[in-house]
Amino acid sequence: MKVNKLATGFFAGALFVPGLSYGALLPSSGYVTYGDANSYSLPILQEFVATESPGPGNPYYVQSTPGAIKDLVVVATGSGGTGVTTNFDGMDKAYDTPNGKTGPNKDASFYTTTDTSNDPGPSSNVDINNNYDTSWDASLASMNTFLSGEDMVVYFNNNQVKNLDTAGESLAAWAQLWVTDASGNLAGEVYEFTNNNGAYNLFPLGGGDADGDVTAYSSGVVDPLANNPDLGDNDNTDYVLSGGNVLGIDHNLGANEAAYALMFPELNILFAGLFDTKTVSELALYTFHIDFRLGCDPGFSTDPDDEICSGAISGYGKNLNNGYEQIFIGTQERLGVYVPEPGTALLFGLGLAGLGYGRRRSSK
Repeated sequence: MKVNKLATGFFAGALFVPGLSYGALLPSSGYVTYGDANSYSLPILQEFVATESPGPGNPYYVQSTPGAIKDLVVVATGSGGTGVTTNFDGMDKAYDTPNGKTGPNKDASFYTTTDTSNDPGPSSNVDINNNYDTSWDASLASMNTFLSGEDMVVYFNNNQVKNLDTAGESLAAWAQLWVTDASGNLAGEVYEFTNNNGAYNLFPLGGGDADGDVTAYSSGVVDPLANNPDLGDNDNTDYVLSGGNVLGIDHNLGANEAAYALMFPELNILFAGLFDTKTVSELALYTFHIDFRLGCDPGFSTDPDDEICSGAISGYGKNLNNGYEQIFIGTQERLGVYVPEPGTALLFGLGLAGLGYGRRRSSK
């Protein structure tokens, strides 16, 4: 398979992420920026950056089976069982996303935390201050204990029905993340995973901003509980298109392997500042919130053929057609990811300039 020239520019100049003390899974370039989030394609990193073949053992292969993520922070899952659905004290349980089985969440075409019937409630009887029924919530004391000095990384599974071409295997996704203080006031800003009114399409066909600057975006949201993502117009939407096929590489990998890793640099800076300046008892009254949406919001239009959430290619990502999507939080240490040997690390520092001329692994 030839290396797509678009991928060459996508990864040129990759270096280590500043401030990651655990060996740097994610390079400091080679991501796509969506608002306040830098999104890394784990399958593309496996194909073009790592020296190992894609799959288990590759530094960018992130397992997401129930056994692999049960000791992480699971925000949403279609799985069941203790551990994978029950988080640490001071955190909500995992949201129960559609799982393709029986029950109220079967074959849901749109899923949102703002449906109060989806709220999972806390994992324990430990109170969560300002625990809203329209978001996943966790005390900053519990987040501080879990992160243990590391930067937060949010992982996502794309688990649409296979063999439906790119349109049916892609999925619309959007999220807001924010922190409130003891009184429920906003601490910092509202951070968004959003297209920022860019074209609703795959990268590099107009969706996202390659190696963008998260500081250039501000949601301007002062009341995140208003639950109203800025729509823009019918040809543009704040929903990100989570691609099933990007640059010829499959991202619709099912529930057992994460497809995307998201970094929120400004939010991690806010976390670090609060963790350093607040006492444990104060952090227990600060709360981290996540509001996420999967699939095209039917509230935007009563016409199913409207251009909203269709963009340049009609129908892309409009429905959750399979379920079992997962969102979970970890760090590299929590995932036990392989740390590059010095020789491999040097390749990152060299900028990976030769990516346009062939893979680093041998063809099979």
